[in-house]
Amino acid sequence: MTKQAAIQAFFESFSLTAYEENAVPVDAPLPYITYQSAVDDFGDIVSITASVWYRGTSWTACNAKAREIGDYITRGGVFLPCDGGAIWVKKGVPFSQTMSDDNDKMIKRNYLNLELEFLTEN
Repeated sequence: MTKQAAIQAFFESFSLTAYEENAVPVDAPLPYITYQSAVDDFGDIVSITASVWYRGTSWTACNAKAREIGDYITRGGVFLPCDGGAIWVKKGVPFSQTMSDDNDKMIKRNYLNLELEFLTEN
């Protein structure tokens, strides 16, 4: 599995549709996850962000999904197998922040900071 495919599979594992942030369909139904796609070589650490998007009057589901992702990563991180090795996913600082949308007050968004360390042949 390529590095990009491993990152996509990671975000899809949380029971929501996941889109690379530049490939979200205009008519994509909420909830979903968006993420930045960035890869590098052995030993390099890349900071990326992801967002959990919901629409409604309550923050409960959006916050719960962000917490689920954080609980899965844990303090020690999680390894994603990929071609030539693995990607070590760790929480960035701060890990999660709530955000609103000026155009739609019903949008609930948790903005996640992640660090990816590439433990791959190249």
